[in-house]
Amino acid sequence: MSSDTIEDDFVNPFEEVHPPIEAIPDSPPPPFESTEALPSTPAEAPPLSPGLLNYYSRYFQLTTADFKLKTLASLSLRSERPSPDLYGPIWITATVVMARFLGSGVFALCIDGVLRGVAPATFQFSKLVHSTWLFYGYTFVMPFVAQRLLADSSFIELLTTYGYVNVVWIGASLMLSGVDEFGRLGRPVVVTLIEWVVVALVAAKRSLSLYSQLESRKALVLLALDVLFCVAAKFLLY
Repeated sequence: MSSDTIEDDFVNPFEEVHPPIEAIPDSPPPPFESTEALPSTPAEAPPLSPGLLNYYSRYFQLTTADFKLKTLASLSLRSERPSPDLYGPIWITATVVMARFLGSGVFALCIDGVLRGVAPATFQFSKLVHSTWLFYGYTFVMPFVAQRLLADSSFIELLTTYGYVNVVWIGASLMLSGVDEFGRLGRPVVVTLIEWVVVALVAAKRSLSLYSQLESRKALVLLALDVLFCVAAKFLLY
């Protein structure tokens, strides 16, 4: 065996072996194409099935911005008829009822516990019951009466109108509750006069809003009934 063959077969165990360096291609590799099938476009949601709840559920799809806008518009001197929804009439009327009930309790607590130093009077749940049936009954029954007189208006539109005009009763209920409780300290004549002034302002604002939204001469009958409702609320609740 020659020396050249021995040198060729000799392997140095301490020599580092580096892999051959491949040339970097000038152009980038082609994009990876997955063999998996891409997910198909989601299909549109099927329409709601016919039914009473599904039909009226669309009237509760109201954004917070729209609700605030319609609520503030109902307090203006000349408000336009709001777009139909059921969220406003239900929750605005509930706020009026709770304003009467909680307002009376808070003012009674301040008068008895703070000013007079006696045990606070118990909550009168009869006020809560009377407020509930009176406001909810009127708000949901009057649209049927108005629909008979105004043939071109739907029940939901009229219910929305009567529901949003109840906004004025929220502040009035708190004010009347305070005046009613402070009347126990004396001067009942002055208290009664203040209460009638507040009720008259509420009736005038509601009449102006209803007249501008209903836009019909037949609405005068509805305005008269609304004034009677305000008078009945004064006698039954305050």
